Amino acid sequence: MEMSNTPNYPTVSVGRQVPGPSPKTISGEHMTHYNPIYIITGVFATIFVIVPLLVRKGPHMEISKCCIRLSAFMLWLFWVTMYIAQMNPMMGPRLANVTAAWLGHAWGKDPKAIERADDL
Repeated sequence: MEMSNTPNYPTVSVGRQVPGPSPKTISGEHMTHYNPIYIITGVFATIFVIVPLLVRKGPHMEISKCCIRLSAFMLWLFWVTMYIAQMNPMMGPRLANVTAAWLGHAWGKDPKAIERADDL
């Protein structure tokens, strides 16, 4: 029987699935996590429509309007993608046994005493 030189450290999973907040009722209305999407979309739609109307006339007026609209749309697209991605995260980072042991050692903790990710 051959013995391994690698100690048997516990497996540590740093990411936990935390249930999201439950919908709340405020003054009889049923609030959901989609309300910020509607509000921020309205803000960006207002920027998309109103701000190009404020551009001064000149030789590059149409390019300026196009840049403003494109910027507003891309900012909204980036924001909504990040917001939706955070609504239901896939999982947190997972650490291998060796990585967890190294982190415990680097932070001055005994790797054998680590039972959960919160102990790091």
